[in-house]
Amino acid sequence: MTPPKGRWYKWEVLLIACIGSMMAPLDSSIIGVSLPEISQSLGMDYASVIWVPTAYLVTIAALLLSFGRLSDMIGRKWLYIIGFGIFTAGSVACSFSSDGTQLIASRVSQGVGGAFMMSVSPALITAAFPGEDRGKALGINALFVYVGLSMGPPLGGFLTDAYGWPSIFLVNIPIGIVVVALAAIVIKDDSRRTHRDFDIKGAVLFSVALVSFLLALTFAEELGWSSIYVLGGLALAIGAGAVFAVIEKGLGENAMLNIDLITKNRLFAAANTSALLNYTAFFGVNFIISFYLQRVLSLTLVETGFILLVMPVMMAIFAPISGWLSDRYGSRILATSGMLIISFGLLLLATLNESSDPSQVMAMLLIIGFGMGVFSSPNTSAIMGCVRKDQLGQASGVLSTMRTVGQSLSLAIMGAIISIVASPGIVTAVFSGGDASLVEIGEFVDGMRVAFFVGAVISLVGAGISSVRGNSSDDSCPP
Repeated sequence: MTPPKGRWYKWEVLLIACIGSMMAPLDSSIIGVSLPEISQSLGMDYASVIWVPTAYLVTIAALLLSFGRLSDMIGRKWLYIIGFGIFTAGSVACSFSSDGTQLIASRVSQGVGGAFMMSVSPALITAAFPGEDRGKALGINALFVYVGLSMGPPLGGFLTDAYGWPSIFLVNIPIGIVVVALAAIVIKDDSRRTHRDFDIKGAVLFSVALVSFLLALTFAEELGWSSIYVLGGLALAIGAGAVFAVIEKGLGENAMLNIDLITKNRLFAAANTSALLNYTAFFGVNFIISFYLQRVLSLTLVETGFILLVMPVMMAIFAPISGWLSDRYGSRILATSGMLIISFGLLLLATLNESSDPSQVMAMLLIIGFGMGVFSSPNTSAIMGCVRKDQLGQASGVLSTMRTVGQSLSLAIMGAIISIVASPGIVTAVFSGGDASLVEIGEFVDGMRVAFFVGAVISLVGAGISSVRGNSSDDSCPP
């Protein structure tokens, strides 16, 4: 029997989810500003250093959907706690890594833990809050996500400058301990458990398809698109994905991913596609701009950290406001407007050159951050509100998968574009801190501008898809 819940229970759950929600984005943003130092310290070239963020994201993407479905079947509380434990242990391993291989492997372990907690967190909040407060609660949660993003760049710059890059992973330890303890004490696991068998075939096929696709994209810039390994990876991804879709369609309600959510729920399909394109368009910005500020404009770690702070601060300010507004007016206008603003900000970034003023960069990041704050909470609230209660984990897993795949695609696409426009050698020279000539730096900046322009186009396409999601009345939660 589920213990009775007090009047403050939903706010206690929100607090626990919010504290935890700072952890993964803090780890993501804190590492971005330190990548130049890490690449130089561990002797990693561009092709290997990009795996420091990518290994984490690919691991999460491969497991999110499976863990989301699993949480619907066996309960959310302990999966959430286990995830934090694994993530915290992985953070310790990262801090003691002595070469690039160890660091990337440790990031994989972080990704396993991150997949657990990211797939469950929105479902915990949605289950605790009624429909009329859902957007507000998810907006507050988004605020804490962006607080983590905001703290990352300046904290990463300060810690790396003062104590070396291993110190940036140690900040996760006290956060992880606190969240695990609070979750064990406070959360009452009232998930609707089912006696259906877990869809192992679907889980394996989905992971194989997604990992093969992301690996092929990541290695394409190093091996070439005609490489047998790249073509083989893409072929494997397509084949596994096709078999996955056929099997899931046949399993219906017993599937890891109920295909009807995509084919018969327009709001769910459009909002998730918008999320995918949104993160594909903008996530690589911080990664590229961090190198641009340090290698091209010759700013310090701390200066770079404070400039990168602008975008997540704007997200933190406007995410709760847009979440509150979405409870009253629906998600379509807000989410679509947010993506249009992001596209405009990326077009402005595409005008940067070798002598741009750092204040220009700050203004452009401010615009993108504002757009992201307007987009995120309404879009998340719409996705979590258009499924049944027993599908919350599944919906959370799909949303988190779209977000993580988008992040991975953004890094791969932007990196590939820069390498094509400049050359892999020039990119490596700039990213590793070597003595790059003015001509090489100029070619790197040319590639960066093209990458941002492509991001603007992707965001514009996402805005178009977002606009056909349906009316505000579609955002109501089914029983």
